[in-house]
Amino acid sequence: MTTIRSKVTAAFDKLAAKQPDAIQWGSIQQPTPVGTGGGPSDATGGTPGVAPDPVPARMAVFEIAEKRIDGTNIKAGDFQVIVEPVGIEITLADKVICDRGTLTIAKLGRVASGGETALYDMVCRGGS
Repeated sequence: MTTIRSKVTAAFDKLAAKQPDAIQWGSIQQPTPVGTGGGPSDATGGTPGVAPDPVPARMAVFEIAEKRIDGTNIKAGDFQVIVEPVGIEITLADKVICDRGTLTIAKLGRVASGGETALYDMVCRGGS
């Protein structure tokens, strides 16, 4: 049985074969968790834990068309990033690392069928 997820992977494969510059390898970086401390009795915020390893991800990164820019939700300089499913659930706290630099996720879209993520369609901002 063919899943939506496998169809997305096949589509990425075809696009990469025809237009190699359209698909790139990047990574998703999850935030560093607090290792110890923090909380009401510890105003320092705690000691950082060990940063998780970046998760490799295949993605397409596009500049957003000017007609979609509304100045609030989508700003000039934002990127649309489409990411194949990876071994983690991507969240707004994560960063996308690609050829455009380290991007912050401004709007996280997830396409899922039956609870299985087929792809992520995000609006990301440069900066860090």
